[in-house]
Amino acid sequence: MEIPQEDSPQQVSQTGLAPEQLWKKPKRNGGRGIRILASNYRPRPEATPKMPIRKLLQDASRQSAANVIYDNAGNVRHVIPKAPASMMSRSIREMSLPPFLAQQGLHQVRVPLGTEAGKKITFSSVLLQASRVSQAGARIILVAEADDAQQIPGGGIALVKRNAGYTLVEAADFALVADGADVSDSALPVYRDMIDLDTMPAYGFRVALSRAEQKAYEEGQLSDHALVSIALGLARVADQVLLSAINASTPATFSLGAAAALGVEFSELRALVGTAGTGAAVGQDGTLRAAGVLAELTPASAETIVGSFSRAAVAVHEDIRLVAERTSKQGELVLTAWLNAQALLPLPGAFFKVTA
Repeated sequence: MEIPQEDSPQQVSQTGLAPEQLWKKPKRNGGRGIRILASNYRPRPEATPKMPIRKLLQDASRQSAANVIYDNAGNVRHVIPKAPASMMSRSIREMSLPPFLAQQGLHQVRVPLGTEAGKKITFSSVLLQASRVSQAGARIILVAEADDAQQIPGGGIALVKRNAGYTLVEAADFALVADGADVSDSALPVYRDMIDLDTMPAYGFRVALSRAEQKAYEEGQLSDHALVSIALGLARVADQVLLSAINASTPATFSLGAAAALGVEFSELRALVGTAGTGAAVGQDGTLRAAGVLAELTPASAETIVGSFSRAAVAVHEDIRLVAERTSKQGELVLTAWLNAQALLPLPGAFFKVTA
């Protein structure tokens, strides 16, 4: 995704971006912005300061809507309109949930993931814990920025290509061969799905925060709540990405015979029950199952999917970009978050749809 990466809110204030550029889906411009392959390479900018979302919102509220250029005599020469906004780009490996969010005196806060005393919970940990596809066995692959270019003797730079993706290695299919007969050729049971940063989809979340809403919360509470909501949203994106890819592959109807032909153990199978609730039932022991397979609920799909989720993955770019923009003189703010994610489905036949 292509959102300018700046080192500080002060630098961002001079980018000259139009307001609509801050919340529309970023243009890729040839794949620049996030990097892993040499063909997509751009040198990494200096590290972004660790700016909490509270400071980001505060800085955006103080931004002006123009840059003014003066001459030597102090007279105004140019007025350049710009978006009164601040940006930050941080790795989800480093961003963490605010501590003791649920303990705010008499006012109690419920979040799906609690915070333990003295324990740091990063966004990447939330992604692993809260994602239903991750709980079912799917891999979450965090994609890092590319390494810096290397200088080579005689001038110039060298860019290193790094192949990244998800590979499955299945059992070779041995066959009985009669005396004097030749062994027939077989396909190598290795399946790959590669990460492509040029086409990795961008997912965005945008919310308007009125002045009244900001004043309704005590200092820092609104930003803390927004931070937790965004962290949980990352997990929801991972579920949506993978389940959408599975549904797009038009999976066959589930049966134990079809699963046996795939070569999986029954214990590998998991089910995710979508909003239609197809095939779901709760046993007398209180366990949710779909077609007899241990299941969990998900809002990320209408269908009920059964499969070997360890044979799929979700690639998530580790950088999340946050943009805060002041949209009125009254202090209304708009907060936008951007994330890139891609489903990796080397063997679509490992998943089935429950029809009844």
